[in-house]
Amino acid sequence: MLALLFLLSHLCVVHTCRTGTLQECHDAPFVPGHNLAGEGFDVVTLQHKGAYVLDFQTYLTPNNTCTICENQLQGNQLQKLPLSVLDWRSFSNCKQELTSAILSTATSVAESATSVIENDWSIGLELGDLVNMNVGGSHSNAVEFAMSQSRVDKSAFTSHQLSCAHYSYRVPRSPPFSSEFLKHVQSLPAQFTNETQPLYHRFVETYGTHNIQKVRLGGRLTRLTSIRSCLATVNGHSASKAKDCINTGLSIGLGYVDPSFTTSNCKSLLQNEDSQTQSQLSYLNHVTEVLGGNKWRGEVSLQKNDSVEFRSWLQTLKEIPDVVSYSLVPLHELVADPTVRRNVKDIVRQYLRDNAVPKEQPSQQCTGKPNLSPECCPLSPKKGRLQVTINDAVLESRHDPFGEPDPYVKMWLELGQDQRHFHQTHYIKNNANPKWDIDYDLGHVEAQYDLVFQVWDKDLKYDDHVGTCRTWLTEGLTRDLMEF
Repeated sequence: MLALLFLLSHLCVVHTCRTGTLQECHDAPFVPGHNLAGEGFDVVTLQHKGAYVLDFQTYLTPNNTCTICENQLQGNQLQKLPLSVLDWRSFSNCKQELTSAILSTATSVAESATSVIENDWSIGLELGDLVNMNVGGSHSNAVEFAMSQSRVDKSAFTSHQLSCAHYSYRVPRSPPFSSEFLKHVQSLPAQFTNETQPLYHRFVETYGTHNIQKVRLGGRLTRLTSIRSCLATVNGHSASKAKDCINTGLSIGLGYVDPSFTTSNCKSLLQNEDSQTQSQLSYLNHVTEVLGGNKWRGEVSLQKNDSVEFRSWLQTLKEIPDVVSYSLVPLHELVADPTVRRNVKDIVRQYLRDNAVPKEQPSQQCTGKPNLSPECCPLSPKKGRLQVTINDAVLESRHDPFGEPDPYVKMWLELGQDQRHFHQTHYIKNNANPKWDIDYDLGHVEAQYDLVFQVWDKDLKYDDHVGTCRTWLTEGLTRDLMEF
C-alpha cells in the first residue's frame, strides 16, 4: 500500500495545473520550451525552419485568465502555458545509458535519424510511388555525413545515443496561428501556374513541410561514427567491435565506468591509426549532435573520465530543453481554403520527390573467397590476386650464332632469398619474334614480392640466358615492356 500511495503522489505532482489570475499570468514565466512546437519543420532535413506557424505567445483567455502550472523540476515554480499548449507534463525520464546500433548504409542512417518521429509523417501526402526512395531525413546532417563518407570508401556506421526527456505537450486540433503565417497563406493565389509556383516554393522554403503536433522535450547526445570498412578490416577491426569499443569509450568519458574497464584491443582500435598499410588515414570518423542544454559540443575523451561538461549539460536540460521526439502533421492540413490547401499539398509533394534518393541495398557479401572478409574487404594488406600474361618478344640473332633462337620465358616471385610460383613457357623453335600469349593465374600474392622474368634460348647442350628483368607489383592493369 505504501508503494501505491507514493506512486499516486508522484503522479499528482506532475499534473498540478490550474487557472491563474490576471496578475499571476503576467508575473509567471512561460514553461521551458513552450514555443518549440510552433515552428515549421522540414522532414527532408529534419530541421526547424525558424518561422512560426502557430501562435505561442498568446496566453490570456477572453476572461483574462490563463493556465498556471507548478514545475516540479524547477522548485515547483509557477509557470504559464500559451493557449496553443495542451496536456503539458513535467517528469524525469533520464536513464543516462547509451543505446548503440550498427547502420550498414546511408539508408539505415536515414531510418535511424527519423526514428524520433513518433507517427507516420507521410499520411495524407500520397507518396506511395516513393516506397523505394529515402525521403524523410534524406538530406539531414547525419545522412549527408554518411553519404560523404560512402563516396570516399566502403563504409559502415555506428550510432551511439543518450537522451533525457523532462516535458511533453501537444497542440490543439484547431490551433491559433501566428499572424505572419496567416498573412502568408492569405497571399497565396488560388491559381497554381508556372507564374505562381515560385510563391508556393517560397512558402515551403519558409515553413517547411510539416508542423509539430506533439513533443517530448529534454536533451539528446548522438555520436555517428563512420568506419572505413576495408581499412579497419586489414587492421583487424570490425564494425561490431568498433560499436562495442566506442560504447565503452563513451561510457568512460561520460563517467559511467572506470577507465580500467577497457581492453587492450579497444585501446588499439580507438587509437584510430593505420598500423598495417601506413596510409596516414583514419578508419574512424565521427560527427556529434547535441540537442538541448547549454552550448556543450558533446566531445569527450574515450580513454579517461571527461564528464564535467557533460554533467553540467544534464543539469541545464530542465531549463533549456529541445525537442527529442515528436509527432508531425502535414503543413497543408493547416490551410483552411481548399484550393490553396491542395496547392500547398502539391508543392510539398513535389519538394519531397525532388529530394528523394534511392534506398541503398546492403553491399554484396563475399563468402568462400581467400583473403576477403564477408564484406569483400582484403583480410591482409598489400595482397591481391595476380594474373600475368606473357605476350611476345623481339630477339636479335646475335643471341644464337648458329641460327635463329629457340626462346622461352621463366617467371617467378622473389623476395630476398624467397622464390616461389615458378612458371615456364614452352620454347618456340627458330623464331626471333616469338608470340606466346599465355595467361598465368598466380592466385593471391603479397605485393612486396618482385615479379621476375628471364628469357632463355634453348640449345642442345646448355641453354643460353638472354636477359633478366623484374617489376614491382602494383594494383590494377599494368603493361610492361622489358629490354635487355
